[in-house]
Amino acid sequence: MDKIFSLLLMILILASCASKKEQSAASPAVLTQPNIAFEVTEGILHPESVLYSPEHKLIFVSNVASGNPVETKRVGYISKLSSEGKVIKSKWVKGLKAPKGLAIVGNFLYVSDVNQAVKIDIAKGRVVQTITVPGSKFLNDVVADKAGNIYISDMFTDTIYIWNNKGILPWVKSPLLRGPNGLYTDGLEHVISVSWGNPIDVKTFATTSLGAMSALSLKATNNEINEEATVRGNLDGIDIDSAGNLWISDWMNGDVYVAKKNGSAQKRFNFGQGTADISVAKELGLLLIPQMYQNKIIAVDLK
Repeated sequence: MDKIFSLLLMILILASCASKKEQSAASPAVLTQPNIAFEVTEGILHPESVLYSPEHKLIFVSNVASGNPVETKRVGYISKLSSEGKVIKSKWVKGLKAPKGLAIVGNFLYVSDVNQAVKIDIAKGRVVQTITVPGSKFLNDVVADKAGNIYISDMFTDTIYIWNNKGILPWVKSPLLRGPNGLYTDGLEHVISVSWGNPIDVKTFATTSLGAMSALSLKATNNEINEEATVRGNLDGIDIDSAGNLWISDWMNGDVYVAKKNGSAQKRFNFGQGTADISVAKELGLLLIPQMYQNKIIAVDLK
């Protein structure tokens, strides 16, 4: 899968000079029946993102609730589950609009919420900071690097923001991001963005051109955006498992791809339209899938 993906296999240490030439499409589908460890529906309402914290031994779920991804009323909430998928508190933190991406640094959970970024104290179970991000329209995924910097994608403005001790500022802004959605970082070298595609119909979310995967350096001052087109779709979530394989979701088609260390990419599962910001709980050996239209969390055993 050429330069970018081959270096993804080395903990995503990507070369900024990677080729921009056309890449091959993903390998033919190898759909398999998922081994479901558990499903959660209690208190789950249009879930967009799910994240396991090994430090807290908890699973957090962002619920859009109204089903409107740009909701202005504060009807959204965060659910707290046990590592076995038992609901501890379905409306653990309330008062959000349409919460999406989740990231954890220390004892704090960071959440994107339409045009705001929210910081939640996990021990206290309450919001301790809310920042409106000027110019933002559709804040989406959230990841954190090893230094504790937070990165937030904005799908409608082709921007990835950084939240650090200077506040929240544009980190990379370029039409070449093509609707950045899901984010993954190795924490030290690079951020990987999977895009929705473009242009985006804001009513139907349909696109003329499908999204793909791009690599961004955490160290470069001026990021060169290199797109890897092995997997294409209206891409939503991305994470890596303990074996070094990437898992990527296509929200519109409901497909879940696995990009393996040998360079191949295959369509592995299909959970229907609305398969959103997936994540891997490495310590549990689980692929966690928020299914927005089915109002449930699906945990697939990867062991």
